Amino acid sequence: MFVYYPSFAVLTGILYVGMVYLLVKKEKKHIFYSLVTLAIFLQGTFLVIWMGMIALIKSSGNNEFPTIEHFSAFVDISYYPLMIPFLIVIMWFGSKIILSQNQFPLLKIVFMFFFIPALFGVFLLAQPIYSALYYGFAP
Repeated sequence: MFVYYPSFAVLTGILYVGMVYLLVKKEKKHIFYSLVTLAIFLQGTFLVIWMGMIALIKSSGNNEFPTIEHFSAFVDISYYPLMIPFLIVIMWFGSKIILSQNQFPLLKIVFMFFFIPALFGVFLLAQPIYSALYYGFAP
C-alpha cells in the first residue's frame, strides 16, 4: 500500500522543512541559511533513498517478505536522522525563549530542567506514531 501512495513521505518532508523555516526565519542570515539548507538536504536525501527503495520493491518480480522487511527497517531507522536535527533546533529555540524571560529566575531553571527531557520523551514516543502514519495504518 505504501509503495503506491508516496504522499506521507513527501508531506513529512514539506512539513519538516516548513517548520524549520518558521522557527529560524528571524535569526541571522548564516544561521537561517545553514539550518534550512540542512533540513532540505536531509529530506532530499531521504526522498532519493526512499525512491530507490521503492524502485527496488517494484522492480523485484516477487515482493517477498525480506524485501518489504528491509524497507520497513529503513523507514523506522530513518526517523532518527531526520528528527534529531529538528529536535536540536526545537531545544535551542525553546531554551532561548525560556531563558529570555525575566520573571521568576528559579522557575526558569526548573522549567529548563523539565523541558529538555520532556521533549526527548515526546521524540521517542513519536516514532511509533511516525511509522503508523507512514504505512497508513495498513495491516
